[in-house]
Amino acid sequence: MDLTWDLYNPASRADRILVVAPSLGGNCSHQWAKVAELLTNDALVVFVDYPGHALSGVWDDTDEPTLDVVASAIMDVVHEVQEQAGQLPVVFAGLSIGGATGLHLARDHADELAGVAVLCSAATVGEPDRWIERAKQVEASGTQQLVDETSKRWFTPAFKAANPRVTTTIMEGLAAADDHSYAQLCRCLAHHDLRTDLADIRCPLLLIAGERDSSTPIANQELVAATVPGAQLSVIPEVSHQITVAAPDTTANLLRAFMERVVRRTRTELPDD
Repeated sequence: MDLTWDLYNPASRADRILVVAPSLGGNCSHQWAKVAELLTNDALVVFVDYPGHALSGVWDDTDEPTLDVVASAIMDVVHEVQEQAGQLPVVFAGLSIGGATGLHLARDHADELAGVAVLCSAATVGEPDRWIERAKQVEASGTQQLVDETSKRWFTPAFKAANPRVTTTIMEGLAAADDHSYAQLCRCLAHHDLRTDLADIRCPLLLIAGERDSSTPIANQELVAATVPGAQLSVIPEVSHQITVAAPDTTANLLRAFMERVVRRTRTELPDD
């Protein structure tokens, strides 16, 4: 799997890399741009989009629909970025399916990542049967049919009323997603269940939840925080699923503090020359 990536702030002189991934049906330019702007002096921010979303190519059916495959492709991006920017410490932050992918990264690539931030996601996301049904539905009728219901889950009524252009733009991104690629990512989520692996994760982990997020109940994130050694959970009040859009300042502040902590830890553990 080859994922499209873009360096948001190539002129930054930051000494760390932040790789970010969007939600299912979303893209980084819509969902992460405000946070990236706020962190432009703190990290080299890398946007990674999933297959069939934004400018990424469609899903290659030689790839098995699992988040392990997606996580491996993201690590390929990490290596490409480090080849260009140097061997700087890397933190990954993912929203929704991006956060679910982050847990796979934390489990399997802790030796290569300084830390992982999981936003509005958990060790399981929804019910497997419903994801399989949605995959079939989208392949039959497209993603446009999902827009209205998804908009209700992604944003509070107050945010939608105050920011109609923002919400419209983001929902247009969902409608434009490649149907088969979206369906394959649904199948990835149907197979995503890391509950039995959480206690073995040793990568520094930050969870960020939206208080009014019905897509990922806070209780599911509390389970991860309570099971992964050293994990921390922060809850942002009065926001739903799209916390990077609805609360960019708070999200950026939490990520900034997390990066400072885990990068300092990484450098402290480096052996002396």
